[in-house]
Amino acid sequence: MKLKIVVVLLVLLLLLCIMAVFFLQNRTVETFDNIKVDIGNELSYYFYHLGLCILQKKDFEYNNLVTNKNSTMQEHFFFNALPTYIKYEFDTIHDCFIKNGLSNENIHEKMGLIFDGLTAFELFNNDRYLFWNCMKPLVHKILDDGFQKSKLTKDIENPIIHFRCADTPFLRYSGYHLQYYSFFKEALENIAKKTKKQINKVDLMSCVSHKSNETEKQSCSTYANSLQEYLNNNGYQTEIICNSNIDDFAAMFYAPAVISTWSSFSFISGFFGNGIYISTEGDKGKLCSMCEDVTLYGYNLPHELVTDYNNTDDVVKLLYKS
Repeated sequence: MKLKIVVVLLVLLLLLCIMAVFFLQNRTVETFDNIKVDIGNELSYYFYHLGLCILQKKDFEYNNLVTNKNSTMQEHFFFNALPTYIKYEFDTIHDCFIKNGLSNENIHEKMGLIFDGLTAFELFNNDRYLFWNCMKPLVHKILDDGFQKSKLTKDIENPIIHFRCADTPFLRYSGYHLQYYSFFKEALENIAKKTKKQINKVDLMSCVSHKSNETEKQSCSTYANSLQEYLNNNGYQTEIICNSNIDDFAAMFYAPAVISTWSSFSFISGFFGNGIYISTEGDKGKLCSMCEDVTLYGYNLPHELVTDYNNTDDVVKLLYKS
């Protein structure tokens, strides 16, 4: 009788061990704490409305998070380091706006905004490019000050590719595309020409847990690994990196170059950061003639060419084409 009990207990213990191993192998583990807010969208809205105040020559006040109406900036340590009140002292920026044909009366029409600042990061016309170019020194200073106060400054040596794959490309929204691999090769070659330095190492920033299910996470990992293999085969030592969203955001800000696959997250950190910024376009086409220095056109894989983004073998074959 005792032997039977022992056997039963051993079987139960074995089953528990098997279940535990299965659980651990099939769950996504994040060893870091993400800020629970869409950093890029929040800051796009924040800095756009700062620009509007400058156009109106009035002080800037900002309190509530756009992406979490029940929260406040002060509840997030990085956002807590950003000023919620800025006194107007920006005649130089105001004059830059006016010189480039941007006024308080025409700004919304010129920028072509739908969501009142959340989509202002999309550089699909010259006016948006001019707006952000006028704002660039101020935005850079505010972000740099915020990183310093939050102890988030970084020493980044390698160019960073921000490989967005989670809700992209599966939702098939406008601008939510994968890019032909030749995009990354050309972007890296452009950076080498601009800096007159040979690029040997590249950091491939890919965090697949954002807004995706388990199947999509596996597909994104496959795409990231495939891109890493492509870059390695083209002479670049490539490491896939993923830290907390705010650490990754700071890393791009301080990187010598950022290659963006089109998102507010990489635009705000890269365009206003320390280094060179190169991005693909959304779905608007080549409508920004002034953006050629920061945008490469024609590298998005059209959604209509893809039957199923989770059929990674077929999609990878397409990505190798240019």
